[in-house]
Amino acid sequence: MSKDIASRVTTGVQALAVPGQREGWQAQHRGSLLSDAQAYDALADAVQADLKGRRLDGDLPWGLSAASRARKRVKPLRDTARAMRRAAKAINSVVAAYEETQPDVVLRRREDKALKKAQRKQNVQVTAYNSANQTLQRLAPGTEEGEPAGQARLLGDFFGPGQQRRGA
Repeated sequence: MSKDIASRVTTGVQALAVPGQREGWQAQHRGSLLSDAQAYDALADAVQADLKGRRLDGDLPWGLSAASRARKRVKPLRDTARAMRRAAKAINSVVAAYEETQPDVVLRRREDKALKKAQRKQNVQVTAYNSANQTLQRLAPGTEEGEPAGQARLLGDFFGPGQQRRGA
């Protein structure tokens, strides 16, 4: 792997562009980040063990001061290892984001979204048409002389013997 950052970025972008090389790039970089994290953890363990063994005048008994001092000194190494592991997890997000922005995926999503929008619009139009049609039937004048306009329904019609009862 080249040490030049510009060439590494260029090869990384080229690898992301080719679907077959994407997984290899992901595994390679994720593996290198995880191995770096393990190296930082091992270095932190070694430094901490060495610093724990160094006693200074005025330390508390049982090595409590030395242990506390050692933990403080290796914290940057532990933080670096944690950041490497976080970066390794982020590699998966980078690949997923790159796959989500592929032109064919974006086009397919837009088509699906337009189709769903058209279906929703059609459902709203059908519902509005049916509602308007029922309203017009209720308001239409009766066909015979003594018949009332439309088919008026009383509250009892909703709770008749043929209706299913709900509630208490």
